[in-house]
Amino acid sequence: MQPDNIYQKEFSILSYHLNPSGRARMTTLANFFQEMAYQHANRLGFGYRDLKKESHLWVLSRMKIHVIRYPVWDETVTLETWHRGMERLFGMRDFRIRDAQGSGLALAESAWLIVDAATRRPVRTPDPSFLNTTRDEKVFQTPLEKITLPENMENMGTHTVVHSDLDVVGHVNNVKYMEWCIDALIGPGQPEERIDALEINFMHEAHPGEKVSISVREGGSGVHFFAGHLERGEKEVFRALLHLT
Repeated sequence: MQPDNIYQKEFSILSYHLNPSGRARMTTLANFFQEMAYQHANRLGFGYRDLKKESHLWVLSRMKIHVIRYPVWDETVTLETWHRGMERLFGMRDFRIRDAQGSGLALAESAWLIVDAATRRPVRTPDPSFLNTTRDEKVFQTPLEKITLPENMENMGTHTVVHSDLDVVGHVNNVKYMEWCIDALIGPGQPEERIDALEINFMHEAHPGEKVSISVREGGSGVHFFAGHLERGEKEVFRALLHLT
């Protein structure tokens, strides 16, 4: 039986998880991480339905992913997740993926907020027992801070939010923002697995019909910065950086 302070589950890499190289997409791994977070929170009594009773929601605020090796079709991988407790208003959660031999495939760190479902404003953890199941281990030693963007970002186009972009909360799913950045960076014939790291901050919700203007700038040493703004009101929706090897 697994201890409460770590949750472990196997996933199989299926055909619809793959990029043209036959490896799992970065967004596939990100979806695995978020599903693990939801399942572990539910197991601990702090999940989506538990918070909904109090008119609260978990929302992902920041995520950092480092890929050592992308898993391939039909490979079975083991995911582990644990929460590290609170840093200010952020609930911190880490992840690890291993292959069948126990070798590390990917690491991730995330920061979550509990928000009021009506106002979308952050609220403090309602139940102190949330802190009784923490695990101190950190997959990254550097703190998960707000991304600093370079000046003179270049506009590269606009995405109109459509139905397939939405999640259960009714706004653009977090992984969709990652997808937009990856699509902008990886051209035809380029292997997606050149991306070995992704970091993203989620700043503001986007809803159906809204237009998100996306800008980019190369930062050197394989780093590319992205930002998304709502065309009306200029609210910043997300900022991200991707690293290419």
